[in-house]
Amino acid sequence: MRNVKEFGAVGDGKTKDTAAIQRALDARGAVYFPPGTYLTGTLFLRSHGGLQLETGAVLLGSLDPEDYKVEDPGSPNRVAKTEQTNDDHLIVALGLENVFIRGGRIDGRSADLYAGQPETLAFGGRKTLAYPPWKPAQMLFFQESKNIRIEDVELTNSPFWHCFLHGCEWVTIRGVHINSSPLEHNNDGIDIDCCSHVTVSDCIIDVGDDALTFRGNPKQLTVKRACEYVTVSNCVLRSEYAHAIRIGVGGGEIRHGVFSNIVMNNTRGAIWICSKYSNRSRGVDISDLAFDQIHAEATNFLFLRHDYKFIEGVPFAGVLKDIRFSRLSGRTQLPFLIEGNGLAKLADISLSDCRFIAGDPRTLSEPERKFFMIEEIGPLFSIKNAIGVALDKVRVSYDAPDAWRDAPAEITCPGD
Repeated sequence: MRNVKEFGAVGDGKTKDTAAIQRALDARGAVYFPPGTYLTGTLFLRSHGGLQLETGAVLLGSLDPEDYKVEDPGSPNRVAKTEQTNDDHLIVALGLENVFIRGGRIDGRSADLYAGQPETLAFGGRKTLAYPPWKPAQMLFFQESKNIRIEDVELTNSPFWHCFLHGCEWVTIRGVHINSSPLEHNNDGIDIDCCSHVTVSDCIIDVGDDALTFRGNPKQLTVKRACEYVTVSNCVLRSEYAHAIRIGVGGGEIRHGVFSNIVMNNTRGAIWICSKYSNRSRGVDISDLAFDQIHAEATNFLFLRHDYKFIEGVPFAGVLKDIRFSRLSGRTQLPFLIEGNGLAKLADISLSDCRFIAGDPRTLSEPERKFFMIEEIGPLFSIKNAIGVALDKVRVSYDAPDAWRDAPAEITCPGD
């Protein structure tokens, strides 16, 4: 294991250590960081190596755009101009194998980038800060790499998604703590896109945007892949203005996933599953997902639809099926939505052994309701254009029974 200071790194939080750290990475193998604060721009990982940060070691992102580089200008990347992103990342792994990040803290310094920005209202009426003039994109960027381990590290203050994996396989994410401002844009926790054989466990994520997302967007990959064979367990998740778990986005496929033993505390949306989010793609086929032993305190506990409200063109025409929920519990202020568009397939959705408390939806603003596509409050379970929907031993208590229409206290196998 190579000590980064032997390659010239200072670790005083003021000296730019980018070149020294990159020399250590280029020497291959594990790079060790003793306690200290290492100011850096873009770092390119190498196969069969990684970053080993001692307790008290911090990688601190530079605020200078000139410190962020693209190693291969022809490499596929993700630039979303509407979200003011670019090719600038702090840590990059493209086409690698056997790489890791362990221990310490990685700080993207979004608080400094957003300093002085005025408050604005995001879609849905919640407060955010205006975009800064410049900010880097995903802080950890892994693309088409395999055998990846990200363990026991704190990721904080990313100006865009904290950890993005696109087209990767054989990934372990364990014991990662992610936290960032609830007022900043696009600061997702972990985004898993077209990846296979992935485990996420023992993580705590508290961000403004989506905490944990699963996407099926094969664009810009050299090999098209489904997002599949993924497990998430023993995690605590929170999103201030988006969703704790979000599944959808893209034009590919998401399938074969298990989510278990998860707590979502004071989050806006708990579980959000939507095949087509915008007209930029055909939408995602989603199937064979299981959710078990999940507790959430949410504005909206479950959103399961073919199309989101931005869809004004061709609606989704694929498949959303075989989604199983068991032993869910917690609180919601808005209805559970299981709604198809009448064109695509929505089938075989089940909830069993669940217990919920329904709050008073009248306390929510109109923009808050519209964020979840709810114009008027009707029954607690809104089921439309779906077949094979089963609710078995679902028990509900109400803080304000008069606020809900046709709201049974208990549902046991009512049929389709």
